[in-house]
Amino acid sequence: GAKELLTLDVGGTSADISLVIDGNPQFGTGETIGEFPLHIPSVSVTSIGAGGGSIAWVDGAGVLKVGPESAGSSPGPACYGRGGTKPTITDAMAVCGFVGQAPLAYDQLTVDVARAHDAIAPLAAALETDPERAAAAIIEVAVSEMFVEINKLVARQGIDLRDFSLMPFGGGGPMLGCFLARELGVAHVLVPHSPGVVSALGGLVADLKADFIGTLFQTLGEGALGALKETLDRLQTEGERWLRDEQGHDGPAVPELLAEMRYAGQSHEIDVSLEPGWITNGSITAIKEAFHAEHHKRFEFNDPDVPIQIINLRLVMRGSTILPDLPTAPKLDGTPQPERDIEVWLDGAHRAVPLYDRAALSHGHVFDGPAVVHQPDTTLCILPGYRASVDEGLNIRLTATQGDAA
Repeated sequence: GAKELLTLDVGGTSADISLVIDGNPQFGTGETIGEFPLHIPSVSVTSIGAGGGSIAWVDGAGVLKVGPESAGSSPGPACYGRGGTKPTITDAMAVCGFVGQAPLAYDQLTVDVARAHDAIAPLAAALETDPERAAAAIIEVAVSEMFVEINKLVARQGIDLRDFSLMPFGGGGPMLGCFLARELGVAHVLVPHSPGVVSALGGLVADLKADFIGTLFQTLGEGALGALKETLDRLQTEGERWLRDEQGHDGPAVPELLAEMRYAGQSHEIDVSLEPGWITNGSITAIKEAFHAEHHKRFEFNDPDVPIQIINLRLVMRGSTILPDLPTAPKLDGTPQPERDIEVWLDGAHRAVPLYDRAALSHGHVFDGPAVVHQPDTTLCILPGYRASVDEGLNIRLTATQGDAA
């Protein structure tokens, strides 16, 4: 039911962030893969070198850094016991007591907390502190790196994160998600039932989709109508042929028309949703008004007196897939019982917090942080000031209950 989302996918090498606005992922043409620019439309994802295996180190000035070098999956973090010796974010979570309270990876991995301590000890010595404080500092630095990049993304999109829910997934997302939400002032966190396989589920249920682009580079006016109509006809024909003939899709087709537009003299374009009928009926005024409205929405200003340039016309052809019926759970009353209390290092002190088994949590259960929830594919850390509730889809929803959490 959430329509405004900041997604956080944390794996072994990176944290990938993206926005879902009004239920739609955001697309762009300026994304990069490594150092290489991608000139075709793609989901706008910002990657940060702060994954579970990202290595913590101290630079020549004595400043703590995290990433971008990663221990990866082989040898992995030191606490995996597979030969890794360098301190990572996962090792920091183990030293702080959040990770290592139950087996991971469907009982294929047992966290060795002693190895995590051994890996962090030299770094703690370099920082002239103890391992717990060094581990907490590693987590803080990783979260601060995410904070900086997210603020850049928010500024570009012109949004208010107070209206958004953070959705952490991947093996490390729930581990760091609440820390990031607290730093950002996000009051709602949505943790999927099985965070480690959310990306795989997305691949299975994703629609067939392709973009067909025609370059115009014309000033928007009556003189551009002929080129607009010709380009639209060509894109519609290409899109229909691709979907029906090449993909063999015989289900519903959902075309979407956008234009990359700008004011004359600007160096960047914005995507503007258009109705095909505006072009076929020659409604230049409707196209201009749509651009002015979108420009004002993003930048809080527009100028109807400045000529508008239309750079590209883009038809997104989408073939809808049949979505699965996700199971729902009956509602139960009462407070869930934790497995036991564990000791964690949190906010500068040792604390006893309850440890919950995700499999024992059901629809209707409510409990307050601080707490830790373990499951085979991830560990969820819930900080003080957040209340957890389990919905009918067995997702855990965290809501800030105190001013210091939000």
